[in-house]
Amino acid sequence: MKSGFLLNKFANVINPMYFCDGFNNCTGEMNKIETEIGKMEPGTVFFPSDLACTGAKSSNILKVLERETKAGTIVRLAQGIYYLPKVDTKYGLGIIYPPYEEVAKRIADRDKIIIVPTGAYAQNLLGFSTQVPMNLVYLTDGASKTVALLNGFTIKFVHTAQKNLAFRNKTLMMLVCALKDFGKEHITEEYVQKIREVLANIPFESIKEDLALMPAWIKDLITEQYEQQVF
Repeated sequence: MKSGFLLNKFANVINPMYFCDGFNNCTGEMNKIETEIGKMEPGTVFFPSDLACTGAKSSNILKVLERETKAGTIVRLAQGIYYLPKVDTKYGLGIIYPPYEEVAKRIADRDKIIIVPTGAYAQNLLGFSTQVPMNLVYLTDGASKTVALLNGFTIKFVHTAQKNLAFRNKTLMMLVCALKDFGKEHITEEYVQKIREVLANIPFESIKEDLALMPAWIKDLITEQYEQQVF
């Protein structure tokens, strides 16, 4: 079901702040922007650049986004990041916000970068910790930056060398990131058991090329688990 924008709601009254050179062209562009937003499915995370296909000036795109945010039609998740809300009407839960992992993936798609969870976030995803972090941290081949989201949450992208992102097995890559954060001296028997649980779903043949990308102590630790065949 589409969002059902009322495309004629501004037909008779235009706020003076939205006047621009060429009145008909201005209102026409804004209608095109509204139409494009109206084509989106509720639950869509989007950027001003997603509306460039309308051919509208960037200034008009930003004006429409500002207006619709104030009207509550869309939500501004962060600077330059918007959300067409999915609303729960069955249980009265209101707006269902997107997982912030989804926001990170949309940013990665837009910027054409690789991202890999690291730090406490990677540890949580792999089962080393049950604590869900407020700050999601990713290694990336793109620029380092921090995106401030609603309710104090942040997404942090940390630039790293390309070789750290060259793993063929993405789960193994995330495991290596988590182990680096732990440090060799902090690997307990409990952590070793978690490592075994992760490796149980990864055939050894599929990681041979990736072994060369690991620090020596992590390579030895992982190889030892396969050699012992304890999973």
